[in-house]
Amino acid sequence: MICALVTLYYPKAAHIDNLRALLPQVDKVIICDNSPNDNSSFVPSECVYTSVRKNLGLSAAFNRVLKDEKYKWTPDDMIIFFDQDSRIVENHVRKLIESYEDCVTNNCKVGCIGPFFYNSSNNTVEIPRDKKEITSNVYEVKSIITSSMMCKYKDLQEIGFWNEEIFLDMADWDLCWRFMQKGYKCCMTSRVSLLHAVGTGEKKLGFIRMRVGAPIREYYEIRDCLYLMRKKYTPLKFKVRFLAMLTLRSFIHVTCYDEKKKRLNYIIRGVKDFVNDIHGELKNS
Repeated sequence: MICALVTLYYPKAAHIDNLRALLPQVDKVIICDNSPNDNSSFVPSECVYTSVRKNLGLSAAFNRVLKDEKYKWTPDDMIIFFDQDSRIVENHVRKLIESYEDCVTNNCKVGCIGPFFYNSSNNTVEIPRDKKEITSNVYEVKSIITSSMMCKYKDLQEIGFWNEEIFLDMADWDLCWRFMQKGYKCCMTSRVSLLHAVGTGEKKLGFIRMRVGAPIREYYEIRDCLYLMRKKYTPLKFKVRFLAMLTLRSFIHVTCYDEKKKRLNYIIRGVKDFVNDIHGELKNS
C-alpha cells in the first residue's frame, strides 16, 4: 500500500484542494487534524480523517496514526508524509517510487527519499551543496524536508518512528539523522520537485536574505535546536549551525524583524522550557 499521511491545522480551502490532488496518486490518504475543532465536513469523503482536538505537533500527530493498529500496517507499506501547504502535480508519487526503486537496485539502503523543492519565498530550487550521487538523478544528502518524504513502514518502525520530543520544525532533520545512525541513507531525487513555502517570506539584510517566520516559531526552533545539540547523532556541522541560531540569528531576529519584544520573549521561554525539560505545545503563550 502507498499511503499519504497529512497533518492539518486550521485548514483553509486551498489545503483541501491539496488533499484532492493527493487522492488519485495513492491508495489511501490519512489525515490527523491538530485543530481544536472537527473539520471532517470539509475534508473529501475518500480521506480517512481523525481529529485529536488539540495541537499534538508534527511528530506526535504522525505517530498517532503510525502506531494505531486499526490501520493494519504491513512492513512494506510506503508512507509519504505531507503538511497541508504542499500540493503535488501529476505523477509526483510515481516518480518518487521509481527513484526509490532505482536506489534499491543500486544496493542503496534507503531510509527516506524526497524531492528537490521550489522555494516560493525566493523563487529558487533548493539544492543541497553537500550531496553524493547515487544515480543520475538521486543523491545522498544529510536531511530532507518533511513534506513529500517517503519511507517504508518497517524502516520507520526500526528507528522508533518520529521523535515526539521534537515538536515541529526540526522533526524531519531528527528523523533523517536517526536513519543515518542505523546505516540508512537519506536521499533526494531531482526527478520530482515540490512547491514549498518556507516561513512567511524573506527579508533582505544587506547582501543576505533571511527567512521570516511567525514569532512563535522562535520558541519551537530554539527549544528543539537545544535538544538536538546534545544528541550524539546530530552531525557536527548542524551543531555549529544551531549555535549560530542561538546567538547570531536570534540577535538579528530580535533587532531587525517585526514584533521584536514578542520574539525575544519566545526565545527566552524556549531556553527556559528546554532547561525544565518541557515538550509539546507551548502553553499560556
